[in-house]
Amino acid sequence: MAKQFNVDQFKTEAVKPLFAVAGATEIAVDRARSYATEAQKAAQDRLDAVQTRVSKVERDPKALQNQAVTAVNARLEELTKDAKEAQAKFEARIAELQKDAREIPARLQKQLEDAVKELTDTYADLAVRGEKFVAAIRKDGVKAVTVKAAKPAAKAPAAKAPAKKAPAKKAPAKKTAAKKTAPKSA
Repeated sequence: MAKQFNVDQFKTEAVKPLFAVAGATEIAVDRARSYATEAQKAAQDRLDAVQTRVSKVERDPKALQNQAVTAVNARLEELTKDAKEAQAKFEARIAELQKDAREIPARLQKQLEDAVKELTDTYADLAVRGEKFVAAIRKDGVKAVTVKAAKPAAKAPAAKAPAKKAPAKKAPAKKTAAKKTAPKSA
């Protein structure tokens, strides 16, 4: 059996894609209108802001000149103030450096005095030590030299005297025969 086509149903099904396209077109047109409205409103707002700024601008050349002179004078005063502050800082730094420079001789003098005092003390200690050593030599002779030489070694922990041990017997070393090489002939 053959299936029969319903013409009314066929017409409605055939027209559905066209309706879908028409619906999509309506959405696109609606969005375009809303975008155009928003863009027009934003442009109007910008225009109003520009007109407000332009209306505030003086069109009189004398007034413009007075505004420029006032702005230049204000900037000049700021620059003068900044220059005076910089000069004051520079002068303060110079004064500080001069003070430090004046203190240098006193500081060097103190360091020199400390070094001379240390040298004098060391010299006095060496003189006392030498006097005692010479007195010991005069009294005991050569014994004083050997006793004095042994004392510092005994006092110093790093310079320990080696303990006396019996010499250990060493095994005789094995000798290897030396290889002789023939002289190279030219």
